[in-house]
Amino acid sequence: MSREVFVRMIKGTKILVFVLTISWTSAFSQQLSHQVLVPLAGVISNSQVSYSQTVGETAVQIISCPAYIFTQGFQQPRMIKQTSDDEHTGDDIKVYPNPVSDYVYIELYGETARTFKIDIINITGTIVLTDKRVFYDQFWYKEPYNIQNLIRGFYLIRISTDDRTINRIFKIEKI
Repeated sequence: MSREVFVRMIKGTKILVFVLTISWTSAFSQQLSHQVLVPLAGVISNSQVSYSQTVGETAVQIISCPAYIFTQGFQQPRMIKQTSDDEHTGDDIKVYPNPVSDYVYIELYGETARTFKIDIINITGTIVLTDKRVFYDQFWYKEPYNIQNLIRGFYLIRISTDDRTINRIFKIEKI
C-alpha cells in the first residue's frame, strides 16, 4: 500500500470520526424546554382570571391592538390581556386625557334613561362650551370635544343629570 493511499484513508477516517462525534454530541446535548426557572415567582387564579409573574424576567417585544396585548419573552400565558369596551355595568363618567391639548374625551354609560348636561367652564367661571345628551334606555356614549381654540390653563368639566342623581366636576389642564 502506498503512502499516498494511506494518507487518504487517514483523512477519510478523521472526517468520519468528526461527523460521528458531532452527531453523537447533538444526540445527547441539552434540549431546551418551555419552562422557566426563576428565583421568585407567583401565581394567582380564580374561575375568571389567572395572573402569573416572575421576578427578573423581561419581555423583549410588545405587540398590541385595541383588544389584545401580546408579549414575547420567556413565560407566556395563552392570553395576556383582553379588554372589551362594551361591557360597562352601572352608571359612570370618564373624562380623559388630562392634561389635554386638542380633544378631551367624555364617556358616559348607564343602565337607565337619563338626560345629561355637559359644561366646560374656564377659571373665571364662564361657560365656554355646553352640550346636552338625552338617553332613553341603557347607553354608552363616548365623544371627543374639540378644545383646540381654548387658551392654555385650567378648566372644569361639569356633568350633571336633570334629576340631580349624578353631579360630577372634573378639573383638566389645557396645554
